[in-house]
Amino acid sequence: MTSILTRDLLMNFLMGLVALVILVLASIAPAAKDDPAQLPGNLVASIAWPAGAVDVDIWVQAGEEPAVGYSNKSGRVWSLLRDDLGTANDDTPLNFESAFTRGLPDGDYAVNVRCYGCAGHVPVPVAVEIRLAEGGLIWRGTVDLLKDKQERTALRWRMAGGVVVRGSESQVFKQMKRGEG
Repeated sequence: MTSILTRDLLMNFLMGLVALVILVLASIAPAAKDDPAQLPGNLVASIAWPAGAVDVDIWVQAGEEPAVGYSNKSGRVWSLLRDDLGTANDDTPLNFESAFTRGLPDGDYAVNVRCYGCAGHVPVPVAVEIRLAEGGLIWRGTVDLLKDKQERTALRWRMAGGVVVRGSESQVFKQMKRGEG
């Protein structure tokens, strides 16, 4: 009888000690913080356009790197998250594309929109938003595509030290996509 009582007391003591260690460790462990590496990117450019069988593409470029878009989905700086084809292969009426950067190297940046498949649906108003991952808005506006295969620059700007160089913003056209498709 004494051995059973001793065993039970010892087990209760050990279980209590384990519970105490778990509680103490939980209270002294630092709270988890947002890890910047877990964010989708340092800069995000997004476009959205009205529902329907319209295919608009986002094209992005940093410096002299090759432009990133539907036919070149990733580069050294930019990556295309999704190529939205309008209603083709899509279960939702939402039409949008996004691209993001890995890092913010100094240099020139540009975001274009291109009407890949808009015949019979023009004009197409395309909402554009360019923002830093921390939430700072760089630019928000609308670009109207007036004909099929038209490409327009939403914004060009210069980054230095992780911030936009004030006064560097423009909408001067910079062709990124060559040819008809």
